[in-house]
Amino acid sequence: MSGVRLEWDGKEEKVARYRLPLQVVETVNASRADRGTLFADGSEESDGWRNRLIWGDNLHVLSALVEEFAGQIDLIYIDPPFDSRQDYKVRIAVGDEVAEQDLTKISSVIEEKAYRDTWGKGVESYLDMLYKRLVLLRELLSDRGSLFLHLAPNVSHLARVLLDEIFGQENFRAEIIWKRTAAHASTKDFGEIHDSILCFAKSSKHIWHPQYRPYDDSYVKSHYSTVDEQGRQYQSVSLTGPGKRSGSTGKTWRGFDPNTIGRHWAVPIEELDHLDTEGRILWSSKGGFPRHKRFITDAPGQPIGDVWDDIYAVNAQAKERLGYDTQKPEALLERIIKSSSDEGSIVLDCFTGSGTTPAVAERLNRRWIAVDIGRFAIHTTRKRLLGRPGCKPFEVCNLGRYERQVWQRDTTGAGLQAYLDFIIDLYGATAVHEFQHIHGTLGKRAVHVGAVDAPVSLGEVKESLEEAQSGGYPAIDVLGWEFEMGLHEIVQDEARARGLDLRLRQIPREVMDPRVVASGEFVFHELAYIKVESKVKKREVSVRLVDFVIPNPGLLPASIRDKITGWSDYVDYWAVDFTFGESGSNDTFHNQWQSYRTQANRSLELTAVSDYDEPGTYTVLVKVVDIFGNDTTTSVAVTIK
Repeated sequence: MSGVRLEWDGKEEKVARYRLPLQVVETVNASRADRGTLFADGSEESDGWRNRLIWGDNLHVLSALVEEFAGQIDLIYIDPPFDSRQDYKVRIAVGDEVAEQDLTKISSVIEEKAYRDTWGKGVESYLDMLYKRLVLLRELLSDRGSLFLHLAPNVSHLARVLLDEIFGQENFRAEIIWKRTAAHASTKDFGEIHDSILCFAKSSKHIWHPQYRPYDDSYVKSHYSTVDEQGRQYQSVSLTGPGKRSGSTGKTWRGFDPNTIGRHWAVPIEELDHLDTEGRILWSSKGGFPRHKRFITDAPGQPIGDVWDDIYAVNAQAKERLGYDTQKPEALLERIIKSSSDEGSIVLDCFTGSGTTPAVAERLNRRWIAVDIGRFAIHTTRKRLLGRPGCKPFEVCNLGRYERQVWQRDTTGAGLQAYLDFIIDLYGATAVHEFQHIHGTLGKRAVHVGAVDAPVSLGEVKESLEEAQSGGYPAIDVLGWEFEMGLHEIVQDEARARGLDLRLRQIPREVMDPRVVASGEFVFHELAYIKVESKVKKREVSVRLVDFVIPNPGLLPASIRDKITGWSDYVDYWAVDFTFGESGSNDTFHNQWQSYRTQANRSLELTAVSDYDEPGTYTVLVKVVDIFGNDTTTSVAVTIK
């Protein structure tokens, strides 16, 4: 990279590359909006393409995508966290009501931040975050590709220099000023009413489709004030252009030679005949050169420039509002996607948030890849897409244990003990080293920590229970990143038989973010569990969700507790894979049926039904996502005779 450079303390010359394989954890074959329609078969595109929704640190994910998609992405839009000195929140809805208060302000077991500002060490840490990702994003772009970087005006000047360095000054396309709010008074300075969207291309070959907006009334009155005998508004436009020309545009037409006035016809004379036949030539009664009657219906509108003041931010009354403070309007993304991509182009957003980019890309028949580190973002985007009629099949992916292995190496090194002590410390416990399976104590409770690269198994819990019992502990907490399916009730029986109180708790993925660790804003959630009932009638199977248990509901804040009228109020979404493991993939959930709550429709179906083509014994896997964004699964076996 030559030319102007932006320097800061700690800037790295090379961006670290992580060659981590993406894991498909869920496939969505048909949406709720398409039940009983032609789209319900969930057929993929002819070349096998499936859109991707990826949960993970976008730096790691982009490294993985470069291995597969370098030079293939036609459009990238990103809206990274601004330096706004505030946290961006999501609002949690309960049952049939929407809780308007910002629950993340409550210090409780459900504390969760969906967005965090990336300014731990000031502007240098923000630039470092941005620089590493922009380098990878440029590699992903095709020669026809463009990047749109959405920023607040207080950082756009720095980002512009950064993009000049990475993309080259010659590939700057525009700085779009989006007026997102009406003017408002400030007691200290000019009111901030716009965002900046910096647009850079990979090369001069970038895709460009001009966009237009309707003419305003004043423009129509000043430019299309004349009306012909048929009531059509038009403006009189010259039929000639400057300079003499030879050929068709320089010939005499109907006695008029443009060369005599140093000009040429704007179109070939054959086209002039066609215009005259259609009544689009304005003849002068004084013998002057004919002119073009350009009707207002022929004009595409006013060309869109780099100041956008006709698209409004998502407000509290907007139909598309999903409860994300940083949600961008679909009209904004529609203009960007239409201007700089084609149908079939791949569109990427690695800060997807509420999912506006993939939702609009889907509607405009583009392929898409959407990435976010927040589980609320992934869950919100999945629901948003499932509610769109005709939504094509997509995959939900993550980097799973591979990303955790990289995190362990970078955070605590390769040694196992350093990792165990780190998790014990985050949990607020005290490390102990004299046992094999007990790694810490919290008061009178023993604590076991599961490995980063494997789910906690039944055997692992049994061994921990035995060691806790022999060590004289009355209770034990088992911490894990993942747990084997169906583990909860089995191990609770094992614990009760030994007279031990057992808690299974999830190690929050958020602890992989050092900023979250520094803030202390993470929670080890106790595992919920699901109860389902299944019925078989010939080859029809119905699965009914009959209970969803969140341990210790008394720990929830009163603002949530008071709204809970029954167990189903905790459920925001549930889905069923009626043939889990049949495709040969024993760890991918195939989403074949789902029910979920939206702001417009708060109801939840509690029974899922499916027909089987062949007899046999099948595993039915049920997944529930609660109102706090946590996943819980259970399975049931059914036999079709």
